[in-house]
Amino acid sequence: MPVPAIVYDAKDSISEVNPAAEGFFNASRKSLIGNYLWQRLQVDQKLKKNFTNARKNSAQLFVNEVNLRTTNSSLCLCNLKLAPLSDDKESMLLIISPVELAGRMTQTKTAKSASKSAIGMAEMLTHEIKNPLAGISGAAQLLSMSLSPKELELTDLIVEETHRIVKLLEQVEQFGNLQSPNLKEINLHDIIDKARRSAELGYAAHMRFIEDYDPSLPPVYGDADQLLQVILNLIKNAAESAGSAGGIITLRTFYEHSFKIRWADDAGQTLPLQVEICDDGPGLPEDIRSNIFDPFVSGKDNGTGLGLALANKIIMDHKGWLSVESDPDRTVFRISLPRAPADLYHKD
Repeated sequence: MPVPAIVYDAKDSISEVNPAAEGFFNASRKSLIGNYLWQRLQVDQKLKKNFTNARKNSAQLFVNEVNLRTTNSSLCLCNLKLAPLSDDKESMLLIISPVELAGRMTQTKTAKSASKSAIGMAEMLTHEIKNPLAGISGAAQLLSMSLSPKELELTDLIVEETHRIVKLLEQVEQFGNLQSPNLKEINLHDIIDKARRSAELGYAAHMRFIEDYDPSLPPVYGDADQLLQVILNLIKNAAESAGSAGGIITLRTFYEHSFKIRWADDAGQTLPLQVEICDDGPGLPEDIRSNIFDPFVSGKDNGTGLGLALANKIIMDHKGWLSVESDPDRTVFRISLPRAPADLYHKD
């Protein structure tokens, strides 16, 4: 693995490291084996408690943007993944992914700040731009009444492009004006089925759907309309990536009790309800995979780059997580959501 990986046992002693971990600790494998992990790796007590709970529950743990320090290195901003070994439940595998450009502000805060600034600026300009665009479009349509067929192509282009800009501005308005979710107990499968049926009648008519659902999935605590919007957007992206030749879209749901995430200002949260939208298209362009959820980033020739940014904002407002894995012939968008509080659906 190109990133540091450490295996430690029930006593928190290091039992194995890979070459990348040797470089991270600036120490040889021989000198690391048998050492108490927390002497070599300095983390706060709250995080160590989360690690202990993950072992007790045989659970996976994902922690983003943590400041780590080793005995031989300076402070480093990292993302962590922790999981029990399949053949030894007492041993844990810790994968450390140092965040690039150490010393900058945390990636999440920087991305949120940039997104907020970009959207805020666009919102301010939206109303000022839409009125002149309406005038330009109207003038072009009036001119077209007295032009030759060849010249009509130019006025048609003006009208078409002004409509495209207005559509983009409306998406910006939608992004900025999105209301907080109206959280209720809802059935995820009802939402997914509604999205599938709608897509099959329109932009995904050329696609074949495979449904792989967990019928025992408990209710989610969410806004049905907003979650429907997210799933429709992800299905549309999958259908468009396949082109006119068509392809397969797999809709999958499952329960993963061990999926946890730790926010910067919280001890952690379980997100067990999983929804995956998978397609067999060409995959995302490599140069935008890491920032595909940022506003105005798009892999489409004429894309606005707001669809996935809006989807990500909706899921984050639901205290959930939207992620993507993409390779040629396989792209999977995964939505991870919290279950509804027990007192909402355990009623007499």
